[in-house]
Amino acid sequence: MKTGVGLAALLLGVFAAFLLQEAIPAVHALHGARMIFVPLIFCYGSMVLPFPATLIAACYTGFLSDLMYLNVVGARVEIALGWSIVFFVIFGSIGQGLQPAMKRGVWWPLVPLSALVTSAYLALQFAMISLRRDDFIFDENGVWRILAPGFLAALFSPLLHFGTGWLAQFLPSEPGRSRAY
Repeated sequence: MKTGVGLAALLLGVFAAFLLQEAIPAVHALHGARMIFVPLIFCYGSMVLPFPATLIAACYTGFLSDLMYLNVVGARVEIALGWSIVFFVIFGSIGQGLQPAMKRGVWWPLVPLSALVTSAYLALQFAMISLRRDDFIFDENGVWRILAPGFLAALFSPLLHFGTGWLAQFLPSEPGRSRAY
C-alpha cells in the first residue's frame, strides 16, 4: 500500500511541479535562471520507491516533460519526443543504486544527484536545440541558466527530504517494513 501511495504522490507531485515552476518567475540575480522542480522530485522518488515504480515514474515524468517542452519551429522539431523518458530511466536507475543508503538514513546523496540531474537535463535540452539549429552559442547566460537551477535544486533537496519524511509519519506502516522513507 505504501508503495502505491508513494507512487501516486510522486506522480501528483511531478504534475504540480510543472505547474509551479511555470508560475515562478526567473531569478534576475542568477541571469534569468529558473527554478526547475521536476528533476528534483523525480530524484527523490527514484531513491525511495522500488524499481518498477521508478520505471513508471520515469515514463510519466519523461512523457510530461516532452509534452511540456515540445518545441516546433516551422516544420522542424527542435526538442524531440521520447528523449526525456530515456533520460529519466537512466537517472532513475542511478537513484535506485543510492536507495540502500537512503534506507539507512543517509540522505545527503540526494543533494548532488538532484543538482546533477537538473543541470544535465537542461544541458541536454540546450545541446538538442543547438544541434537542430546548427548554431552553437554558449555564453555566460547559457552557463547560468544550466548550472544555477542545479544549484537551486541542491538547496531545495534537503527541504524535500525532510518535508516528505515528516508527512510519511502520518501514513500507516506496512507490517515488516521500516519507516525509512
